[in-house]
Amino acid sequence: MALQVRYSLCARHEQIELLEYIVQKFGRTTAQEVYERIEKVLDSISQKPEIYRASKRQADLRKCVLSKQTSIYYRINEGYIEVVSFRANLKNPKNFKI
Repeated sequence: MALQVRYSLCARHEQIELLEYIVQKFGRTTAQEVYERIEKVLDSISQKPEIYRASKRQADLRKCVLSKQTSIYYRINEGYIEVVSFRANLKNPKNFKI
């Protein structure tokens, strides 16, 4: 049975910023494609939550590399998946705080 996917407020904000940036740089069509990819990946995660490896820094977080530019961090909770962050892969991981 698939788990429900929930977003933290931070993750929702980061997703909106990401998609707005893509619209400005590459257009609506590309942003729609990225949005659909995000939804497809999150559907896979909801079906098989442990499909992606645990984060090296925080064992309760898992990291899905969405693209070479962006990763999705999520947490498996009782009965649901919590999307914690959409993170640029170029950002310093030492500054990553949840």
